[in-house]
Amino acid sequence: MASGRAAVPARLRASLPGRAREPGSVAGGAGARARATAVSALGAQARLAVREVCALAPSLGLLPPPSRPAGIAAIVRVRDEEEWLEPAVRSIIGFADHVVIGDNGSTDRTPVIMRALAREFPGIVETLTMPDADILRLTNALIERTRHRFIVRWDADFVAQTSGPARITRLRDWLLALDRRRYYIVYPRMVEVTGDLWHQDPTHPTRGDAHCWTASDHVRYVYNPQGYEAPKIPKWYAMRAWELPCFYHVNVKSDRRMFLSHLWKRYLLDRSRPTDLQSYVDRVLKTEFDGQDFGSAARSWTQGWVRRLVPFDATRYPAHPELLRPVLGRPRYRLRVEDGRVVGRETLEDAR
Repeated sequence: MASGRAAVPARLRASLPGRAREPGSVAGGAGARARATAVSALGAQARLAVREVCALAPSLGLLPPPSRPAGIAAIVRVRDEEEWLEPAVRSIIGFADHVVIGDNGSTDRTPVIMRALAREFPGIVETLTMPDADILRLTNALIERTRHRFIVRWDADFVAQTSGPARITRLRDWLLALDRRRYYIVYPRMVEVTGDLWHQDPTHPTRGDAHCWTASDHVRYVYNPQGYEAPKIPKWYAMRAWELPCFYHVNVKSDRRMFLSHLWKRYLLDRSRPTDLQSYVDRVLKTEFDGQDFGSAARSWTQGWVRRLVPFDATRYPAHPELLRPVLGRPRYRLRVEDGRVVGRETLEDAR
């Protein structure tokens, strides 16, 4: 997601007070954008072509091939992820040979759930506690604990398909059948449900930004220009995609968690942001929510935000994963719909 500052485009300058609109400025701006988009697409194709050529180096003997044994390790970063952590991990038992869960400061039941999973799946689930680590340090520490050829970053709100044609073990079979001499970065597609288990954000009903990669000492997470942690991938990694959605991103959480996630994303993009998130949150509460406390502001924000959501289209995407189906009958959250439109959300505390 590249971003940057530029001079005010001509078509916007023409709309400012005191300026007459220049004939043809809108069309000219649209043409410039189209040319820029075309150039950007060509650049991306060129970079991909270069990557594909470089990715042949290990099979040609120009780079050492991957040395780890066959298998898949999953890394799971957590902080206050009690809502979906258990089904998230259970859903990849049988897909991942090793699951390393790292906690950097949970205050809810997350540590209890982690320990229970480690006891139930000894030799598969491993836990790590780093209460003072930031997300970057935690991620790289988890990578260091892995021991198999492929690593997948598995979030604590991902729930995999465990049966049927979209089952995640098909992705496992495909990964392990790839050329063992080469290095890969793979982007599997996921379905996203948001607000409750029956709705989606129409701007991204599916996403392709999850990733797994061939383990090597050359891949570690860094902060990208936007402030997000992301893997730095060498040029000799071939890029692939798995398009059949084999898991759900369950973006269905408490008002507080969803509001905090929203503020965090805004914080990263704000060039005038203070040095710490708490100061930024305090400023937003004062200037945008009339000084409400965080919980009240979170409820208010959520009630407005969910109005953009649309019903999940069961004809386009795989049905809910098996491990989510028991929750369908006793959901904790349910959107309120009137005359076919979402008007708010209810938190059904007794359903927990």
